[in-house]
Amino acid sequence: MVEYEKYKPKKILNIGKHIDGGWFWTKYSAHPYIGCQYGCQYCYVWGTKYSSYPNNYQKFCSLIKVKENAPELLKKELKKVPVDLIAVGDWQPAEQEFHLSRKMLEVCLELGFPVLLLEKSPLVVQDLDLIKKINEKSEAIVAFSIITTKDDRIREIFEPNTPSAKARFSAMAEIAKAGITTGISMMPILPYIYDNDENLEGVIAATKKAGGKFVLASSLTLEQGSFLKKSFLEIIKNNFVDLYPKYVNLFQDSQGKELYGPRPEYWRSVGPKIALFCTKYGIMPYIPRPVKYWPKSLKINKEIAADFYLKAREFEYDLKNRYKVWAYRKAAWALDELDRGVDEIYKKSWLTGLQKIEGVGNRLAHAIENELKH
Repeated sequence: MVEYEKYKPKKILNIGKHIDGGWFWTKYSAHPYIGCQYGCQYCYVWGTKYSSYPNNYQKFCSLIKVKENAPELLKKELKKVPVDLIAVGDWQPAEQEFHLSRKMLEVCLELGFPVLLLEKSPLVVQDLDLIKKINEKSEAIVAFSIITTKDDRIREIFEPNTPSAKARFSAMAEIAKAGITTGISMMPILPYIYDNDENLEGVIAATKKAGGKFVLASSLTLEQGSFLKKSFLEIIKNNFVDLYPKYVNLFQDSQGKELYGPRPEYWRSVGPKIALFCTKYGIMPYIPRPVKYWPKSLKINKEIAADFYLKAREFEYDLKNRYKVWAYRKAAWALDELDRGVDEIYKKSWLTGLQKIEGVGNRLAHAIENELKH
């Protein structure tokens, strides 16, 4: 039995210090509901500080808090910030009754904000008319959360109340047919359960078949000492007893200290496989950064920054190059936040001008120069 509790928050817009570079590319986020009826057992939201119901999974899934003034708040707050990509909406079953996500899309359309929609639900298709209009005016991306093509007992253990994977791929095909950039968020990949070649290739092949353009993947994270971690490991123990010691070992370092994510070497074994399968099926292993809504003078900055963000993301999985992560990320932040085109700076002062940009040294100045020449 699901209950709805209406309330009126004083604020709805979350503003990042920087964009979520290399991942979802969002600067803002705003969602109309707290709690989720889908009940994914690996979801960080209900198991961390982001949840209004810490330590109470059942309540998080059965008591949905409805921000009844969400559209009005969103309009008021978006008017005060520069246009940039916003993750917005939530098409869980509550949306069928309250239609708040649709009303929030109407606000984004009116104010010219591009949107990213991250969904497990085919319900998002009911608002395809609005999504198309937003895409024509600014830009729209729809990412479906999918970790397997199989609608079997194992998926139901981890995603007990979600729409089938088949239904999500079907919705993706409809979104793609409408000319909207779409793909999947394969997050998280569950170690030893969904990280085999058969599943990885199957998901990527199905994404291609449905018209998807990208696969954004990452491994499972379990916050140290969190209720989520305890609950998830209990599920592993109860359903996959042979995997339990492997999970315990995977989420601790060689000294036995708890880790937030799997040992770094884990992703170095899985990540390259995903990249190879993406290449095989002509799929991007990342979400393409939306830039068409930016003024022409700043597009080059955003494009070069995007390349730097993606390089930083690659280096995150290489322990030998951790210093490069921050070097590329800081340079990307600086390029993103310039108020004039980096090509204009280069034409005026060449490498000397580029080196005066905060966070850009000699090596990265040459990297920017190479990008400008190509």
